[in-house]
Amino acid sequence: MMVKRKFLYKMLTLFVVIVLLYSAITSSIIFYKSYEMSDAQNNHSRLLYIDQNSNYADFKFRIAMEFVYKASTLQSLIDYRYSDGTNYLYIANLYNDLLDQLQGFGQLGFTLGITKLTDNLVITAAGTFSIKDYLNELGIQAEALDRFRNLQDESLASNTYIVPQAMSKSPGKIVMIHQTVNSKLDPLYFFIVMDSVSLLPRTVDNPQGNFYLYTDEIVGSYLHNEELDPAILARIESMNEREDLNHVRLGSTVNYIHHSKAIPNLTYIYSSEMTSFGAIFREIWKTALFPSMLLLVFGIALAYMATRSSYKPIRQLLQFLDEHRGSNAAVSNDGHAHQTHELAYIQSSIEQVYSINHALQNKLDHSIVHLREDFFRKAIYGIASEEWIRENLSALQLERFQDELRLALLECEGMDTLHKTMPVPNLSFLFDTMIKELRGDREDYFVLPLDKNKYCIIFHRVSSEDVKQAAESVIATIEKDLSLDITAYISETYRLDELTSALQELLRLSNYQYAAASKVLTSECVKDLEETVWHYPLETETCLINYVNSNDLGKAYELLRDVLDKNVNHSAPSPANLSNLKHSFLTTFKRCLNANGKTLNQFVREYPDQLDQFMEVPVSKFTEKTFTLFELIFNYCNKDKFSLESSTASQIFIYIHQHFDRDLSLTDIASHFNLSESYVSKLLKNSLDINFKQYVNSLKVKRAKELFNQGNYKVHEVAAIVGCNNTNTFIRIFKQYIGVSPGEYVKSLG
Repeated sequence: MMVKRKFLYKMLTLFVVIVLLYSAITSSIIFYKSYEMSDAQNNHSRLLYIDQNSNYADFKFRIAMEFVYKASTLQSLIDYRYSDGTNYLYIANLYNDLLDQLQGFGQLGFTLGITKLTDNLVITAAGTFSIKDYLNELGIQAEALDRFRNLQDESLASNTYIVPQAMSKSPGKIVMIHQTVNSKLDPLYFFIVMDSVSLLPRTVDNPQGNFYLYTDEIVGSYLHNEELDPAILARIESMNEREDLNHVRLGSTVNYIHHSKAIPNLTYIYSSEMTSFGAIFREIWKTALFPSMLLLVFGIALAYMATRSSYKPIRQLLQFLDEHRGSNAAVSNDGHAHQTHELAYIQSSIEQVYSINHALQNKLDHSIVHLREDFFRKAIYGIASEEWIRENLSALQLERFQDELRLALLECEGMDTLHKTMPVPNLSFLFDTMIKELRGDREDYFVLPLDKNKYCIIFHRVSSEDVKQAAESVIATIEKDLSLDITAYISETYRLDELTSALQELLRLSNYQYAAASKVLTSECVKDLEETVWHYPLETETCLINYVNSNDLGKAYELLRDVLDKNVNHSAPSPANLSNLKHSFLTTFKRCLNANGKTLNQFVREYPDQLDQFMEVPVSKFTEKTFTLFELIFNYCNKDKFSLESSTASQIFIYIHQHFDRDLSLTDIASHFNLSESYVSKLLKNSLDINFKQYVNSLKVKRAKELFNQGNYKVHEVAAIVGCNNTNTFIRIFKQYIGVSPGEYVKSLG
């Protein structure tokens, strides 16, 4: 009997050990995968946190610096700077201008102070102060200004300095000092004072975390007077100028270091206490304790039943069939039930892991919209290689958007006027919601904002008539609810790698925006307009609008005089022709206003009698009155040339697409947008990481291939059409991008 029991206990011990080993392995896998998901979720949350806050702070800094550049052009500031001594008339004029200019910027959370230092006065929109009183009011030490001046003497790389937290008595304010230098005049200093709550986050996702603004010292932080770990400072000093670091573990902290894109020597740092493995393990254990214990209990029960089941044949042999076979079957069935129950529980645990993984995937998918926007924007602007497109199509789940794509460009007018009366509407969301209702939740479109006025909708395998109906419905709803003026342009079908040509077609259609009666334009509609008889070509009108946009009054006068000489001065027009000519000029002047973000109604409110006088003027005074009216419109279009734009990069890309077929240079673009060449080059490089000349040449080569495919042009003719005055230069560029000369390419087509 003792032998039987020892044998039974050994079998039971063996099965229990197997169950324990199995349970330990299964629990370890569940715990490890849960820890990996928890750590990935924490890292993703922190990365989103610093991206959002650093981009928002950069936006505020950029707005403030662009306002400084705008203020630098004020006539009152120029008079004040060139004045000797203390001229209170100039100071009063500058004070009034600052007060007017800052009215529209008060909600952005910054104020401005201006001083030459030589007159011991700081001029602000709140009045004038002595430098000492002004610094006391700001709560910063006088040594901050001295330090900035000393740094300037040492040839500081940047002319902008942010007062560190250690030299500020007021944690609620961040002060930035900007200097403009003129070799013949004393330096001019701008004090930009910003509320820290507008730059620093009000809350952090981790109570042990802190968000810093750092130059060579701490400028500001979410937790005031919180010092940085020296190891982080050493890491910043070893970084490249434009390098960003994510998920850097230093000691007990995890750190994210991003450089500011607006202020050259400014760095954003998010330092957070690492969640220890023990803390995460305890959280996981709370949820996994009961299933693990339940699994272990069922495993031991199963081991006991398996032991009894395995021992039964031996017992039957020793007892010479003394036991009943029915009990053996009952025990076997019972053991099978326990085994089935155990397998079901394992399946339930795995499903819990999948459920947690699915929740994390949903959070990651929330940011995929921005990645898709960047993907389509690069494809439309023609800067994405075919290899890059193939790699990202599957990752972004956009495999369906490969061919049969039709683009609709919605161009909105009146946004600036709307912003003065109500909060900025999210037009992308509105367009997406309305089209989703029309399309019945079908995912055959994507809404891509190009800038605040232009939105591109990419349709997949949708007929032109369906797109037109959707555009008309959207236009009717938006114009009724928001009082915006919207025009839609619909392209033909293209492949994904041909979206640059689709954009070219849409821009060509936009030239007929005001010449057509319909709000929705297609290539078929424009054919009739192209055959219409004009008093002067549409290209002449486009040149005049460009001269107004580039603030070139001399060339605009010359072009306008040439048009008047051909239509009025050489031969007096009949009353009917004169009336038609007046309406043509009035339409052109309206387009000049619209191209600069203004409307004819706004102009009429400021100059109420000018249009009536223009329409009633006789032919003898028509030329004089036309120049008078045009000069008023020219000045009205250009008086706010320094207004802030949130989509400068997109506007520059559209301008390049419209003018790449001439000898376009950075100087032309900088002059057109009133920017410096270095700024334009840096903007193109930072926005989409491209070289300006390479981008223009790639557009010329694409256009050249289209012309060669038509079979009607010679090499020197194509070179002239795409803007290459030297045929040899065109051949060299074509061969650089295609790999063969134009002649060899034409032969391959035959």
